Amino acid sequence: MLLLLPYRDRSMTAHLPVVTILLALACVFGLFVLQGRDDERARQAEDFYRTSGLGEIESPRYQAYLAQREDGAAAQRLRLLKALPSGDPNATRLLQSDAHFVAELRAERIVRPTDPVYAQWHAQRTRFDELWRATAVARYGLERADAAQAWRFVTYGFLHAGTAHLLGNLLVLALVGPLVEAALGRLRFLAGYLAGGAAAGALQLVFSDLPVIGASGAIAATVGMLAVLYGTRRVPVFYWIVFVFGTARIPALVVLPVWLGNEGLQWIAQSHAGAEGTSVAYAAHIGGLLAGALLATLLRQAPAARPRADPGERRAEVGSSLAAQAQEAASRLDIRRATRLYQQLVELEPERTDHMGAYLNVALLGPDEETLRDAALRLLWTKFRKPTDELRRTFLQLAQDKVLKVLPVDEQLRLARRLVKFREDVTALRVLDAVLRNEHLRQTYARQLADCLLGLFTAYSRHGLQRQADQISTRLSTYFPRGSAIGGEAPANRPPPTIVTMFRNTSPGFAATQPLADPGPGPAPGGAAPR
Repeated sequence: MLLLLPYRDRSMTAHLPVVTILLALACVFGLFVLQGRDDERARQAEDFYRTSGLGEIESPRYQAYLAQREDGAAAQRLRLLKALPSGDPNATRLLQSDAHFVAELRAERIVRPTDPVYAQWHAQRTRFDELWRATAVARYGLERADAAQAWRFVTYGFLHAGTAHLLGNLLVLALVGPLVEAALGRLRFLAGYLAGGAAAGALQLVFSDLPVIGASGAIAATVGMLAVLYGTRRVPVFYWIVFVFGTARIPALVVLPVWLGNEGLQWIAQSHAGAEGTSVAYAAHIGGLLAGALLATLLRQAPAARPRADPGERRAEVGSSLAAQAQEAASRLDIRRATRLYQQLVELEPERTDHMGAYLNVALLGPDEETLRDAALRLLWTKFRKPTDELRRTFLQLAQDKVLKVLPVDEQLRLARRLVKFREDVTALRVLDAVLRNEHLRQTYARQLADCLLGLFTAYSRHGLQRQADQISTRLSTYFPRGSAIGGEAPANRPPPTIVTMFRNTSPGFAATQPLADPGPGPAPGGAAPR
């Protein structure tokens, strides 16, 4: 058992693949609601065909018609028809699936008005057509006789031949749809999906007179779009193989074997359903794949809207454009470009904490330690108006070993104080203990460590948090038993030079520089714990 599903991490856009979900629901609605009574209606039509004697009139003429055509498809149909017992409903379906013959019937060129059975046949055929066309497949499916009804090139894609057909298509759609939707955006993805399905249906009608239903053509177009948009770029997926599951990043083109496997399963299913005149619409699948590749090329190169002339709105427009580009780059896992764009964004709009968090998230995914250090320092040296839950989660990410590895010790101590303000005492002590246990670092940064511990002890004591105060007191007495002997370097009192420019034009509520000595957690409202 193999299952692959794309997933989103925090570096991607926060939006759900809404269009993919709605398309899947529309397919489910088509099979279980629109087609819910199709079997019953088809049986009624087939029973009428058998009991009315209509088959006795048309079947011999259909066999003669097939014998005159002298082509491989006609010969195969003739063999199938002769192998079926009298009154078998599959014979009715086989005849009805031959669009050219049905068109000849309706044009009265098979049973002519001069034929003695014409009156009986005409009345019965009219009634049968009414019963047969009551099915959703007849009303919304696609075949040559109804090609003038343009809306059928869309509606046929939401009908399916059964649950297995539907599940196979939805599996591939769930795998490729979210990735293509993330790359193109919702509206362009929807347009590409529907246009690809229409192109697939049109090509199928060129090569076959069989009616066609199913989302396979549109999904093939989605696979084609994926190949053009992502190529060998790695995408995050959730995998499940029997009892083994997890997440991994794989080349996007790995989904092609999944799609081909689905094609193979449909081919196997066709071999057991050939007597009913059904087949896999390979022309539609190939046409959809090619159409999707072309559509992705066109949609990807769609020009962006021209910027407004009003200079007062220019900064907001630039920020919006950068954010959209950064989100798209992140969703396509172009980490290098995404980090560069988010860095520009936080310099343009330093008051946006969400941009800072996104910058850190994409930096965590990349290998560049300088970029990761820059993202972390910007967060540590920014004074926020109030601690929010989103900021708390962001600062918890700063406590990862990968981030601590690139931060100087005095910045790690700054992080510990910030974590205490967010009431993340356990994480703050973990950061401090990692430095305290290193004898070299403890001696080199003794003054900063002692000042930090003393500030935390004072804050906890002031707010009556005796357990936390005792924990800090234990560390002070263990590592710094004699205050007069404390040495080490003086603490840093200015931002690192790499981020100084960030504070030159900040909004109100943001500190241009930090105080000479960070006072640690301040009093919380109502005597609560420090935040």
